[in-house]
This record gives sequence, structure tokens and C-alpha cells, in this order.
Amino acid sequence: MTRALLLSLLFSSTSLLLHAQTPGDWVHSRGNEAMTGLSPTVLKFPLQAAWQFKMMEKPKGQGEMLVSSPVVRGGKVYAGCKDGKFFCLDLATGKELWKAEAKGAFDGAAAFAGDLLVAGCQDGFVYAWNAETGKEAWKFETEAEIHAAANVWTDPETKAQHIIIGSYDYKVYSLNAKTGTKEWAAETGYYINGGAAVGDGKVVFGGCDSVLHVHDVKNGKEEKQIEVGAYIGNNVAIADGVIYVSHYGNRVGAYSIGDGMQVWEYGEREFEYYAAPAIWEKTVFVGGRDKRFHAIDRVTGKQKWEFRARDRIDSSAVVCGGQSVLFGCDDGYLYALDLEKGTELWRFEAGAPLKSSPAVAGDYILIGADDGLLYAFKNGS
Repeated sequence: MTRALLLSLLFSSTSLLLHAQTPGDWVHSRGNEAMTGLSPTVLKFPLQAAWQFKMMEKPKGQGEMLVSSPVVRGGKVYAGCKDGKFFCLDLATGKELWKAEAKGAFDGAAAFAGDLLVAGCQDGFVYAWNAETGKEAWKFETEAEIHAAANVWTDPETKAQHIIIGSYDYKVYSLNAKTGTKEWAAETGYYINGGAAVGDGKVVFGGCDSVLHVHDVKNGKEEKQIEVGAYIGNNVAIADGVIYVSHYGNRVGAYSIGDGMQVWEYGEREFEYYAAPAIWEKTVFVGGRDKRFHAIDRVTGKQKWEFRARDRIDSSAVVCGGQSVLFGCDDGYLYALDLEKGTELWRFEAGAPLKSSPAVAGDYILIGADDGLLYAFKNGS
């Protein structure tokens, strides 16, 4: 794909908006099934602290505690933590409504499928609970632990829903959302750590085999492999026929989903990227372990601006209302920056690293921290 063709797509396509989040909910952990990190909510600063919920106590010698990003639907918040607990909370008050327990950590975000909430666990199982009651509906066993976020794909013809999730058994699975039965499994060369993005009829994911895998989302048939040369620790994003990926080779890349050719590559410093990219109109936003947050031109791959934080940024950003971008940092701050200029609009000090991606559900903003707390904020007036 030439840059001229990409430019024409960027200015003519509205696909970034087709799967926009419904105001009041955050049913996809990265805003939509293509994992572009978008919210329609316009944030008004300062945000107001609403409540905190203690999800777990810090075990001796453990660092990370809350890396799973929350999801929200129907006035309820759903999130898991490292000690094997998964919570449903009231969005307005933070009151616990139900709790499920497993024998491993919940690192990946959950996904909704009809009446069910589905999440993978490090005990090797994918769990499905009734979202209202917490009663287990089914569970599916993989052959290794699961760190990846779940995604859900709805077949436009049959309207049937399918859970897409990767495991450390080197496979990405498509499961029947109602029953948990396996529909297909795509085998790779190593661990799958991040969620699988769905767009253009494809499911795209990377892993520790340093390859972008592109499969038909209906039948799981492999269509192509794209070598990126380094571990991919998080989800990719798909927008306008282009795959955007950040990786441990200290680079952010853009690749054509059609022919697999590289559109551009960005990166100057020898610090890896763990946070996933967020895509908005003409810009890619991503934090790095160089302690900087980067805004990259989608057409040229050149830097538009950068913001300097005090520690590495592993939190995947969310673009809010086309005006601001929100992310956590290991320096203990939740930051909001102006989308165009990169200037700081607001920050909150949690005092512990913030590695999870924020959830923006209507006027509520949620993020988990390594002090074991889930923080909730209310949009400013």
C-alpha cells in the first residue's frame, strides 16, 4: 500500500467511527472489536474522584496487582485481579455486587456476549458467567495459562457471537459464545500475550514469536504472517485496512492488512513498547518504556509531538471525544493530554504504577493500580 493510497483512505473512510462505544458503557476493553482505543466521551477537567474499591491486598514480594482493564455495561463494572478474584461492582457507588474466584490470576480484560461475561485466567480456563448474577455458565480449558484479553465478534449474517482469545499454549481460539465449544484454533510459534483485534473480516494478533498473524475470522484459516522481528506484548489495532503494532524491538509499525507490506516504522530510542496503540483520524498514540508518550502521523510515521513522563508507560491509551488522550504511567499518575498539542490537561496521583488501560463509560472513568485499588472518577461539570 502506498502512502498516497493510505492518505486517501484516512480522509475518506469513517470506519474508525462505525464501531464507536455506546455512551454509558465500555463493552470492549479497547473501545471496539478492532481495538483502536476510542471513546465518544468528551472529558471535562478536572475529573472528580468518585470512589475506590480494594480488589486485593499486596502479597509479599509481588509487584503488579491490577493489569486487567475493566469493562462496563448496564451500570456495572467488571474487573479481575492477580489473586484469582473477579468482581462485579455498581458503577455509581463501587459497591460489590458479586464475586467469582479461580485458581489463577486474571490479567486480561473480559468481553460481553449476550447475557454472559467471558474472561481468561492463568489457571488455563476461559470462564463465562451470567453478567447479572455471577453464576458460571460454562468454562473452556486451554493447554496453558491465559494472559490475553477476550474479544467478541458478531457474525453479521447469522448474528451469532464468538469469543476470540489467545493462550500460552501458542493458540488463539474462537469459541461459541453461548456454549463455550471450540469452533477453531489458530496455532502460532510461541506464547500469545495480548488480545486479538477483529476488522475487515480478519482476526489479527501478535505474540512472542515476533509475527503478526492474519486469519479469516469466520473459519480461522491463516491468510498471512508478517514478520516484525520482536516480541509483541499487547494487542494490535486495525483501522482503514492497516494494522498498527508496537513491540519489544523498540518500534511502532504500520502494515497493510491486504498485502502485509510495511507502510512505515517509527522509533528512535532503544526502549521497547508494551502499551498498545490508539488510533484517531490522522494520528497514532502510544506510550513507551522510554518514559515518553508519542503522537505519530498515521500517513508518514513521523513524530507529531511527545510528552515526557517520569517512568515507563505500559498503559494503553484511550482517545476521548476526539479532544484528549488518557493513560496511566508507572510514575503513579493518570494523565490526560490535549490531542493536538500534547500539553497536559489534568493528572491524578495514585501513588502506585498504573499499567491497565482506562475504561471510559459515559461520565465515569476507571483504572486499576498496583496498590490493589480500582479508581473511579466522574467527568467534570
